[in-house]
Amino acid sequence: MSRKEKDNRPLRFAILTVSNSRTYSDDTNGLLIQSLLTKAGHQVVDYAIVKDDGEAILKHIHEWVCSVDAIVTSGGTGLALRDVTLETLEPKFDKVIPEFNGMLTFLAYRRACGTEALAYRSAAGVIRQCPVFCLPGQTSLIKVGTEQLIIPEVHLIKSEISKS
Repeated sequence: MSRKEKDNRPLRFAILTVSNSRTYSDDTNGLLIQSLLTKAGHQVVDYAIVKDDGEAILKHIHEWVCSVDAIVTSGGTGLALRDVTLETLEPKFDKVIPEFNGMLTFLAYRRACGTEALAYRSAAGVIRQCPVFCLPGQTSLIKVGTEQLIIPEVHLIKSEISKS
């Protein structure tokens, strides 16, 4: 399929919110990701909230990588000692999507939060043929990352992953 022939098939996503303070009743970030993905025609088939704990993060990621088309995490990517999402997931990436962080930082700088974007980390990679996108917990960056990077490019990423 050429780049011009956009694949519009709905994909199956799982969403993981990493937070020591969010609950299902107040997780606006997880609901925002779900809303943006479903508005784009995708399905959210699972959603969970875990504390900033590497084992809890990995438990869900390992359950999901073989059953969904893509995973989006939010939170736990900051600079505080408790933020462990990237330290937990990056070593598990079979392939890294290195420019995801750079592009999100650029978009955040231009469209969301100016130089404050330097304080927010993100990452993307592939675990067992499943793209995993790790977004910061800031709502404006979740919106920019999901709308400007994940939704427009997830089919291309899936296509590239499936090439032998």
